[in-house]
Amino acid sequence: MRRIYYRFPQRIDLSFAMGMPFNETLKYVAGLDNAESTKKTEKELVKVKTKVKIAIDRATFGDITPDVLRPGAITEAVDLQISILLLALRGGGKVPIGNEVFFLRLTDKVSRTDIDIAKEGRGEGLDALDMKNILLGASK
Repeated sequence: MRRIYYRFPQRIDLSFAMGMPFNETLKYVAGLDNAESTKKTEKELVKVKTKVKIAIDRATFGDITPDVLRPGAITEAVDLQISILLLALRGGGKVPIGNEVFFLRLTDKVSRTDIDIAKEGRGEGLDALDMKNILLGASK
């Protein structure tokens, strides 16, 4: 069964192939849900929080549940929404400095998975290449 979001952006910012089968790639990306990391920028320390949602019907996204990750539960393609919240860690606490939303479409190509990335909006901050680096585990 495909899980496609009918309002997926027509303009794709970046496409690449992940060298893992579809179900493994889906589990890997789902594993980024509620992930937190920190990185140092030129000015300050930044906490990065990631939230992953899956298309539950053609019009909305919802939380990823274990039954969705069962082998064979999703085939061919799936759309995901990934929100990345950036918080500056300053002396007074955490200050939000960015909230980026990306749409991902994972497409099954047997031994690999094609991933299309589209960013919501046009603002400054993270871009599709940064999202690819997050997916591949590289830091900016």
